[in-house]
Amino acid sequence: NLSFELRKGEVLGVAGLMGAGRTEVAQTLFGYRKASSGDILIDGKKVNIKSPIDAMKHGIGFVTEDRKTQGLVLDFSIKENITLTNLNKCASSGIVNQTKENSMVAKYIEELKIRTSGPDQRVKSLSGGNQQKVVLAKWLGTEPDILILDEPTRGVDIGARKEIYHIINQLAEAGVAILMISSELPEVIGMADRVIVMQEGKLTGEVKKEQMTQEIIMQYATGGEKVVQS
Repeated sequence: NLSFELRKGEVLGVAGLMGAGRTEVAQTLFGYRKASSGDILIDGKKVNIKSPIDAMKHGIGFVTEDRKTQGLVLDFSIKENITLTNLNKCASSGIVNQTKENSMVAKYIEELKIRTSGPDQRVKSLSGGNQQKVVLAKWLGTEPDILILDEPTRGVDIGARKEIYHIINQLAEAGVAILMISSELPEVIGMADRVIVMQEGKLTGEVKKEQMTQEIIMQYATGGEKVVQS
């Protein structure tokens, strides 16, 4: 039971306590869960998203909160993971063009500073931060208009965290609309242009950048009445 807008070039934070329904909202927008009611509009037009494939066709990418079970195939290589969502760009008539594939993977290894012995290294042998960068790379390759990030820095070290923040800022500057779910309030306050707060599946507050404090967000997260800051 919530309604919100996400704008081009904006980082919209989603805050709330465990069980607030943040991940469920993200999964519904991506077509992994079925909405019981309501509409999704992109550029003012109603879209029908019944599956992740539908979401991808509408320019939506989704970095899930659990990279090991939902975001990566751990026994696959870095190259295989990155191109999983980008085979249409690397293949012709069902045959993968290895030159295109290698070029794409090399680009993201360099741009995201993925620390690896090479593109054929298995992702299960990477650090948490580098695994998360591989997840980001596979979605950046789709050139999304809308990117959902669910706990994008969970389980990564401080160095990788700063690099991920830099990537998010670059994407927003390039016009990507970003929905960022995070349990860490300093992260939400530091990264988001606005934040919406949820409790038990409902929107309880919306806070603009200049008015964000941990106290206000926690007030809404623990059951404060819906108040839109002006």
